[in-house]
Amino acid sequence: MVATGWLFTRKAKITENTNQASPLRHTNIRMVIVSAISFFLGLQFSHLTALFQTDFSAGGLIDSDATEYMTWAPDEIEQAQRRKRGTRRRRKPNQSNAHKKKKKNKPLPRYHDSNYTKESFEPLPWSLPKPSSTRYQTSEEFMADYIALKRKHNIPLPWEQDKYKEDKVTLPRPIIGLNFPKSATLTMSEYFACGGITSTHTTTQDGRIGICMMENHLKDKPPMEGCNTHRNRKNEETKPIEVIFDIGLQGPPCYYASVHDGGLENIAKHYPEGTIMLVTRNATKWFNSFEGWGGILKAWGQRSCGFDGSLEGEGMEYWNDLYMSNRSKRQYWLDFYEAHTQKIREFALKHLSLTYVEVELENDKMAEQLELYTGVKQSCVQVCHPGPHWIRKHDTTSKCHPKGEEPPSIDTEEANEYSDDEDNTFVEFNRLR
Repeated sequence: MVATGWLFTRKAKITENTNQASPLRHTNIRMVIVSAISFFLGLQFSHLTALFQTDFSAGGLIDSDATEYMTWAPDEIEQAQRRKRGTRRRRKPNQSNAHKKKKKNKPLPRYHDSNYTKESFEPLPWSLPKPSSTRYQTSEEFMADYIALKRKHNIPLPWEQDKYKEDKVTLPRPIIGLNFPKSATLTMSEYFACGGITSTHTTTQDGRIGICMMENHLKDKPPMEGCNTHRNRKNEETKPIEVIFDIGLQGPPCYYASVHDGGLENIAKHYPEGTIMLVTRNATKWFNSFEGWGGILKAWGQRSCGFDGSLEGEGMEYWNDLYMSNRSKRQYWLDFYEAHTQKIREFALKHLSLTYVEVELENDKMAEQLELYTGVKQSCVQVCHPGPHWIRKHDTTSKCHPKGEEPPSIDTEEANEYSDDEDNTFVEFNRLR
């Protein structure tokens, strides 16, 4: 309105100064146009004032408000806002899924880590030996000494006995793999499954193998009691589990039968004629593969396991000094890995009723040696990779493939990060897990 008054006054002066030079009708037309413009501006000003006082957050407008205060906006904006509000209010179930029942959560298995917390679980005592000559033997050299000792005591080797020759596998059951993670645990589990016997890796239908073995150990029960069967979901047939690999976990709870005190003894006590098995690996290659695998080393160190030697007990001072003296910790874990192999070998030499089999991952005779000891054909040794990441990166459906038939990598650089042997120097089985 101020603009209108100013224009009228200005127009009057101009008219007076020009002595009515312009026709009166022209003046009247201009006055009408100015009045119309002023009226329109005044109307929009009132709308804008109300607009800034209104809540336009999600759900802040009711339909009547939305109709009034969206008149200033372009039509497509108004329609989009109304569609969005309508979608929130009238969302209907997907017709294709309407008939489906709501999926029920499966109950947790009996042996599950949710039963343990860092606060409630105290690390268990463990021990590994100081270096001896046994530590530095190759797998072939040690197996030659082990077999000679068995013959000396007139203890038959199962793969040379007639009663096993007609069996699918020429080893006594159960077969318990003691490999550390990233040392062919999946490869060996798949190997025995290929041989035709029931084999499992990491878990059974009853939960984590490591938790089952730990609880049985602490109760002086057979290691696999309560987790030693597998039910076929198709025909409901239940079979005993004959082979287990990847039997430890970093926790909480943390338990490795071959590291924690009494774990190996519990196996020998309840399965005196069973088989313990170990696949060794070059310690440096193992560390390179293991270091970035899910932060396990942190749990092994100062968290759930106390594998840094910080626990009280016999021999802990030696390991703690070794841990503290290695700034990068790399050499410590190399020594830890090799001491683990040494402990198992020394245990096997003292418990000859057990059958012990050891092969070396980097040995190009590995498949041949496995066939000799187990009776399972060499072609069952496959190249396996753990976890779903590798499967996605190679656009495949299987973790394991025959040697030479691995699918090409979609992202070579990232896929190599998840392989078991980053330097890829070994030709035969350098990428086996």
